[in-house]
Amino acid sequence: MRRIRENCGSLIEEAAGGDPARGALLAALTANESGGSARAYRFEPNNYERLTKLLAGADENVDGLTRPQLEGRLGVVAEGERDAHLKRLAGLHGHTHLPGYCSILWNVPLEALIERRGHFHLAARRLDELCRQFGLEPRRNAAELGRCWNAGHPNGATRSSLYSWRLQTRLKMYLDATE
Repeated sequence: MRRIRENCGSLIEEAAGGDPARGALLAALTANESGGSARAYRFEPNNYERLTKLLAGADENVDGLTRPQLEGRLGVVAEGERDAHLKRLAGLHGHTHLPGYCSILWNVPLEALIERRGHFHLAARRLDELCRQFGLEPRRNAAELGRCWNAGHPNGATRSSLYSWRLQTRLKMYLDATE
């Protein structure tokens, strides 16, 4: 957590708008998701499956992303690169592992998800969206928000059974260091 504070603390604080709970949660998510790596990437097969179903018309939307929006983004890449781009959109990017398809929803280039200065602003935006969607608050519902972040739902099963425990421990460490 010290390394995350030293490398990203000012960016996190700026993106959190001065809210210590939001900042600590973003820092803890960074530790849990990427260990602090700005260029972190993980292909997410479940996201890929969801996006291909959306393209096939089997699903209405993916976290608010519609078929026309996805087709619009894929329409700007060469046909031979379409599947590779779809896989990048299905992947998780940057410090906090933002889903690539969010770049379409936010109308930003995919590369913006790993851009050092902007990443945490986008992560804060994602956090706000999850808070609104599920009626959660960073100060009171950190574990639930962590499960939303990692598993898509406040009651979702995270990739690691220790995810929520680690998140709360890291959040407390980050908050304690600011006091």
